[in-house]
Amino acid sequence: AADAAYWYRGGGEGTFISSTFYINELPQWVKDYNASNPSQPYMREWNTLYPLSTYTASGTDLNDFEKAPRGKETATFPYDLPALQDENGGYSLLKATPYGNSLVADFAIAALKNEQMGMDAIPDFLAISFSSTDYVGHQYGVNAVELEDTYLRLDLELERLLNALDHQVGNDNYTVFLTADHGAVNNPAYLQSQGIAAGYFENDTLEQYLKEQLKIKYNNEKIIKKISNSQVFLDYEQLEMAQLKSEDVQRFLSSLLTNYKSIDKVYTREALTNSNFTNGVGALIQNGFHHKRSGDVVYVLEPGVISYSRTGSTHGSSQSYDTHVPLLFYGAGINNGTSAQRTHIIDIAPTISSLLGISFPNGATGNPILPVLK
Repeated sequence: AADAAYWYRGGGEGTFISSTFYINELPQWVKDYNASNPSQPYMREWNTLYPLSTYTASGTDLNDFEKAPRGKETATFPYDLPALQDENGGYSLLKATPYGNSLVADFAIAALKNEQMGMDAIPDFLAISFSSTDYVGHQYGVNAVELEDTYLRLDLELERLLNALDHQVGNDNYTVFLTADHGAVNNPAYLQSQGIAAGYFENDTLEQYLKEQLKIKYNNEKIIKKISNSQVFLDYEQLEMAQLKSEDVQRFLSSLLTNYKSIDKVYTREALTNSNFTNGVGALIQNGFHHKRSGDVVYVLEPGVISYSRTGSTHGSSQSYDTHVPLLFYGAGINNGTSAQRTHIIDIAPTISSLLGISFPNGATGNPILPVLK
């Protein structure tokens, strides 16, 4: 129901685009903004904001756990972005640098001004996604100086955004919340170097093993249609042709997966649709289970184990390193203080709705975080 939505397009453009779902033509202010070539000033050297010796929340700059951009031998500072852009997607290279967040902040502030947000009695809602932390984290990993520098620079962009809100709306007239959609695991090779149990998981090897076992058990390896996102999808046409019950095959695969190296837990469709998991990993899996789209057997990898390249990092598990993220509220109607109380992302919408005095969204399942509200 947004009036507009915009995304950054890199490549040879470096501009912001929209979709005809929202608008058929970009507003004039967006056209003017794009015409100013907003990405070009950021296509410059990326060096650390502060002296490298002060970056104590990350590891060494030179290590074996990061992926350098194409055209650069090592993932070390400084990064000559103009020299690297041709081999790394043109302006798309900026997404995996702190300057991607700077571009988003620039555009958000331009939207505030040109859309006259916060200038009347009707509340406006502006959602901003600073995604460069994600790109940098994937490429360089959680322990990278590059990621620490990205967050230090993001802090300055948030300051710039808050100053713009103070100037246009007034510091008593707006409310901000800040959170993340996920965390990330440390690079498993790095964890192993520190003596911590971790590793990598090969999906192709698992699929080959399961098909071999199905061939032995049922003389039919085509029963598995696909393995994706830690889920095994069965081919129901093959099941019908072989006169096999899905529940029997689910239990057989569950037994195989439970005893497979680096797999921690296994859940079948039968269990997820006929049982009620109230806490732990089972509850998280069940909350994300879609009856029509999810697989027939879901498996959970052991902590510190990922299916990914040997450099950089990823996310997507139910472990605390992936699911525990910050949640900050600031501004009008918000109490001062901190809390270690467990909350959930789904609690944000009811909290903001309570602050605005409006109904909760139709699909809301969370609860207002009452200590936040004055």
